[in-house]
Amino acid sequence: MWLLDCGLDNIEWKRVLVVYTVSISPIILFLYLTVKGQMKKWITYTIISSFFIAMFGWEIWLNFGILDGQHVNMRRSEALSCAIPSSINWLTNSLGDVSIVWFGIIILSFIYRNKKTPFEKFIIPAFIILLSWFVLQNIWVEIVLYYNQVGGDVRLSWAPLMPLGPWFNPTLFSISGKEVSFQGQIVWVLATPIYYFVMIYFYKKTNGN
Repeated sequence: MWLLDCGLDNIEWKRVLVVYTVSISPIILFLYLTVKGQMKKWITYTIISSFFIAMFGWEIWLNFGILDGQHVNMRRSEALSCAIPSSINWLTNSLGDVSIVWFGIIILSFIYRNKKTPFEKFIIPAFIILLSWFVLQNIWVEIVLYYNQVGGDVRLSWAPLMPLGPWFNPTLFSISGKEVSFQGQIVWVLATPIYYFVMIYFYKKTNGN
């Protein structure tokens, strides 16, 4: 197994396991629900769309440092570059974003389980719940999972959902000495209304099926 030859330390092992677990989870869940006949069409369309939104919206740009940014291999150790090669890093991250979006759907479905669905029309409280979930998980990613890869002094590429690129990237605040950056968080602030409208669109188009 190639992972054993990468020389990962204990912290890097945990990071790699989290990344691969989160990235493969939506595939396993999709297959399971499909086999059970419980996979709703609107959720299928939403998560597929969310994959491409994440991939083209920021993940490919950050991975390869396409526009005035550092390649991902310059922002992490050789061991991590071995364990999650840059050729698939954008893919695992995009699938991880799918997990985040899907869990957002689960959160809203749970909170509104006895109320009118939040997927029939735009509801501000539902939007705030999604935004809070997306941003909070991303703060954790920036200061814990991917610190020194997307946080700290790294230079991230411009991306469609990071419109100000590395040229305007002030520190918003710090947690335990680790900075949370504007560029790192703006992507999910801009992506939230996009994802929410995608959910609403496909829910209405399929009548919630």
